[in-house]
Amino acid sequence: MQPNYFNKILFKLKVRTARLRQAVYRLKGLSVGDDSQIGKIYCDWPKNLSFGSSCEVRDRCSFRFNHPFKDSNQIVIGNDVFIGEGCEFNCSSSIHIGNDCLIASKCIFVDVGHFFKRDILIRNQKVSTEPIIVGEDVWLGSGCIITQGVTIGKGSVIAAGSVVVKSIPENEVWGGVPARFIKKRDL
Repeated sequence: MQPNYFNKILFKLKVRTARLRQAVYRLKGLSVGDDSQIGKIYCDWPKNLSFGSSCEVRDRCSFRFNHPFKDSNQIVIGNDVFIGEGCEFNCSSSIHIGNDCLIASKCIFVDVGHFFKRDILIRNQKVSTEPIIVGEDVWLGSGCIITQGVTIGKGSVIAAGSVVVKSIPENEVWGGVPARFIKKRDL
């Protein structure tokens, strides 16, 4: 009987802590839609990040901005999106996630890359940035890496551990390193 009482108290404390944390995020400029549950995240520029309604974001997700004063440098998450624990969003251009997406744990989004000409030190080379766009109803398996300039079409599924280096059409299943077409999504 007593352990159940303590579990109820711990649960209520967790809920209140989560509400307080979300209020603090909003005070810092983070845009959060109704009924969204935001875990313990890291965000260096909250005003550049927005979540739609009914999103669930697990703990230890990281949202980083390399050019926070550029208006276009935004991470926009749609409605009814799940983001698993430990995901990373590294934004130099923009990252848009459509509605109803499932993003499993430890996925990484990087919208910047480096040139690597032979006659110049790598650290001295220019960088390139291109937006990442994930369409609606997309499922990314655990540990996927999504690179700059990639658009993932509506209804597509990306297998766990895949590295996506080129755009993917709607309703297809892709997987591997680099990700390749596996099959059309069943009707």
